[in-house]
Amino acid sequence: MDMMDELRNQDYRDILSLNEVAAGCNTIDELQQHTLFKIQRIVGAESSVYFDVNHTSLGWQFVNGISYGVPKKAPKAWCDHYQTKDPFTSKLLNYLKSGRKHIVTSDETVNHADYIRTKFYCDFLAPQSIYHMMTIGLHDGTNPIGLIGLHRTSRSTAFSTTDISKINAIIPCLSATVQKIKLSEMATEREEIITALSVNFQHKGVIILDETLYPAFLDEKARELLEIPPYGGHEIIHQISSCLPSQILEACNKLRHRISHSHDRNIDRKTDFTTIHNDQKINGYIYALMTRHNGMRFLVCFKEQDSKLINSDNFSTFNLTRREIDIIHLVSVGMTNPEISDKLFISIRTVQNHLRSIYAKVNVHNRTSLVSKLMRRH
Repeated sequence: MDMMDELRNQDYRDILSLNEVAAGCNTIDELQQHTLFKIQRIVGAESSVYFDVNHTSLGWQFVNGISYGVPKKAPKAWCDHYQTKDPFTSKLLNYLKSGRKHIVTSDETVNHADYIRTKFYCDFLAPQSIYHMMTIGLHDGTNPIGLIGLHRTSRSTAFSTTDISKINAIIPCLSATVQKIKLSEMATEREEIITALSVNFQHKGVIILDETLYPAFLDEKARELLEIPPYGGHEIIHQISSCLPSQILEACNKLRHRISHSHDRNIDRKTDFTTIHNDQKINGYIYALMTRHNGMRFLVCFKEQDSKLINSDNFSTFNLTRREIDIIHLVSVGMTNPEISDKLFISIRTVQNHLRSIYAKVNVHNRTSLVSKLMRRH
């Protein structure tokens, strides 16, 4: 039977009204609050939840749930402990990847005799009196961008094909609205980052940390400063994390605490830091951004280093050439190999050869130790 044949005139009016409300929403919060109860009513569900979706280095993560008719703590408990154990969500994600469908119901996907014995049902659903489930994936084609759960008790009937038809008529508009909102949020976040960075152009490296202080981005200058190898891979992300000085992480946490415990919208979101990394003094500042889609982000900006820290009296001790001394001065102000190459009109390979020679003469193994050893003594 065609989907339209299953729906009544009132169903059409309800769906059109919902789609009109959804299209007018400008944030995910608005969309959740203004549409979830309407969706629940349209299909006659007894409770419901709606989760946003974040993409992390570990995969998809469902967050920021709102609900109607379920215990207050249930959405957070699901996010923290049960989302990876939910068989309906797992099946839905597989469906979305293949583009097969965007709705999963308990009636069509589980053996009920086995279902009521599962730990997920016994520990999570049964205490909430949830028996019949409909899990709905909002999507951008193949990727999830929202998750809705509709529920009924065991005293009610299972979700029908007509209920599924109603939701299928709603999904396109909801998905399009979520995509519009997320694109707008991304543009706003990028504009905020650019604005924050444009306050001071004298950066010598930038790292962006997510709200868990995990590196989301670092530029080549920061990579050189922290001496991170120039290749990718998940292990490098962990290496970046381990290379971050503890003073930077502590400053981020203090800034987070200050912002989260203040009711002042104009609170200063910037803090300076000074740290020692590989025996080198490093100065910079951290700027905190609040984003709806990605939570709090920290812009860690390293400042230019002062070349006067180098004591030229030490040069004669190590029998350094004039070109090697030039390179040491440029290294001391934080220049990368490509920047030194441009500055001195020599190839990057030549810069690398000079650095190897310098390291051997001064008996160090990296540029930060080099600067530390040649620092001016007061």
